[in-house]
Amino acid sequence: MLYGIIALAVLLCLCGGALIAAINKNTRVMVLNDELERQLDDICRAKKQQDNENYRLSAENMRLQTLLQAQRQHMQERLQDIENNKKDLELKFRDISNEILNVQSRRLNESQSQVLSAVLSPFRDQLKAFRDEVSKANTESIRNKTSFDEQFKKLIDMNNSLSQDAQNLTNALRGSKKMQGDWGEIELNRILEVAGLQKNIDYFTQENFKNENNQNLRPDVVVRLPNNRSVIVDSKVSMNDYISYVNAEDETAKAAALQRHIQCIRNHIDELSGKEYQKLLKEESLDYVVIFIPIESAFVEAIKKDDSLYDYAYKKNVALTTPSSLLPILRTVENLWQIETRNKYVQKIAEVGGSLYDKLANFVDDMQKIDKALDAARTNYDTAISKLASGKGNALSLANRLKEYGAKANKQIGMDYDENEVLKISDNSNDVNNSEEKAS
Repeated sequence: MLYGIIALAVLLCLCGGALIAAINKNTRVMVLNDELERQLDDICRAKKQQDNENYRLSAENMRLQTLLQAQRQHMQERLQDIENNKKDLELKFRDISNEILNVQSRRLNESQSQVLSAVLSPFRDQLKAFRDEVSKANTESIRNKTSFDEQFKKLIDMNNSLSQDAQNLTNALRGSKKMQGDWGEIELNRILEVAGLQKNIDYFTQENFKNENNQNLRPDVVVRLPNNRSVIVDSKVSMNDYISYVNAEDETAKAAALQRHIQCIRNHIDELSGKEYQKLLKEESLDYVVIFIPIESAFVEAIKKDDSLYDYAYKKNVALTTPSSLLPILRTVENLWQIETRNKYVQKIAEVGGSLYDKLANFVDDMQKIDKALDAARTNYDTAISKLASGKGNALSLANRLKEYGAKANKQIGMDYDENEVLKISDNSNDVNNSEEKAS
């Protein structure tokens, strides 16, 4: 009995567990079913919303298609208006261009002579200036040659006069050592002035220089030469022994005084050679120094007695001169300066001529460009006139036909045009009118 109860209890327990499991499973199925139904409702609502959106988009698409079609139609109309305006503008532009071309052509023809005159005027002035420069140079050359001939004659007279003056001065110097010391410089400056040289321009006196030992040296005269060259002239040779020679009463005293005079000249040559004046001016100076002996006879007597003085001085880079020999040298220097000045004028003339030639070349180039531009303008003008008044469908024939059709106009076009084109248009117009009458 007890076993039966136990078995029944066990059986009940097993059945209860199965029942509970079944109940739990059924509950889960119901929950899952509710979830599926909820999701189905959501899907249905979403589908409905999508259908509504599709309908809205379809309606919007139809509206946009209609709007696009209207805009296309509007654009076609605008393009047609633009094309019509373009044709009108082309006609107006052509008329304006022709008018401008005509005005410019008239103005060009009217001002061409004025332009050429304005352009050529500077060249005419430069040519005149060039001719004046050449004429001036030729006149100056002839004047210089004539002046040189006259001055050469005067030079001979002056040399004779200087010799006589020197002799007179020799007699005067016998009693004045102070006058003897100053005479050399005075005579040298006088000859420089007679030669036509200007002080502080062509020559300078008592300029101070320093040698390599920093000693001060003052040459009597520095004569400037063309091409930045110079030559130094010294006039300090002593005439004391020569005066003694002149004043001597017997031949023995004369011979002794003359010998001392010659030695004095040699000593002065050595002194100048030792000073090396020519190195003071470096490359500007000639390679020798000039000794000026103011008394002609003092030099003549010395050379007559000792003709080796020339060679001795030459070897020492010293040149011996007197009034009669120095004056031609200085006149040559003055003429060299005249030639230098004339050469500068010639150079200026050459520069002006070169500038004139370049300007003429540029002027010819500009005139050729103007000629080409005029040809191009004439070609464009003829082309424009051809389009306006000749050829098939020319503008004037069409304009005249419009006037015949009743277009109001206050002016008459004063230009010939191809009448045949008017007839062709007239024939075409009649054909069009006949076609319209048949159609009506």
